[in-house]
Amino acid sequence: MSEPTLRNTSRMAEGGLRERSKARKLENIRRAARELFVEKGYDATTTRAIAKRADVGLGTLFTYAADKRDLLFLIFNDELIELTSQAFARENSAPALADRLVAVFHDFYAYFARQPNLARFLLRELTFYTQGLEAHRFQAHRDQIVAGVAALVKRGRADGVVAAVADDALVARAIFDIYTAEVRRWLADDGREPKLAQGLATLRRVLQVLVEGLQPRR
Repeated sequence: MSEPTLRNTSRMAEGGLRERSKARKLENIRRAARELFVEKGYDATTTRAIAKRADVGLGTLFTYAADKRDLLFLIFNDELIELTSQAFARENSAPALADRLVAVFHDFYAYFARQPNLARFLLRELTFYTQGLEAHRFQAHRDQIVAGVAALVKRGRADGVVAAVADDALVARAIFDIYTAEVRRWLADDGREPKLAQGLATLRRVLQVLVEGLQPRR
């Protein structure tokens, strides 16, 4: 093997090692943040404590997340993005639009029900969350949900289960706003475990108000 080829092979090996090291550090940081947020709560956890448990320097920690809030979203973003893709990929042909929507949002409710305390921190901290290394990924995830809902509305219009004249994207935005308000209300009480079936039933009732409209029937 020639010397240039040996050098290229060596660089590729070093690059692979660096990438594996970065991935390992990222996973250690993500795991440490999740553990400490669960054990101590979000407010009582410090970035220094997360760095110590992850066995990385504080400077290294901040190459993966801009601040503590970014670390919280670092835990959730990958899972939520994958969850959104799965939720909208399934065949959904219920006879009522509200049921089609609840079938999608069921996955998010179930995800939050498995970790309600962390979910409460997430929903609290996302208000005005526009700055940080993970912020743009979360915003993209939110836009993905709205786009998926708009596609459901469009398909519902084609199937004859939606009669609204409003733009599909505007209807999707209203539906998404209802979902975010209802999931917050469902998780709001720190003294109880959220009941999945109850939360989804309430969501469906509220969505049905939007679907039916408030104008008098002729």
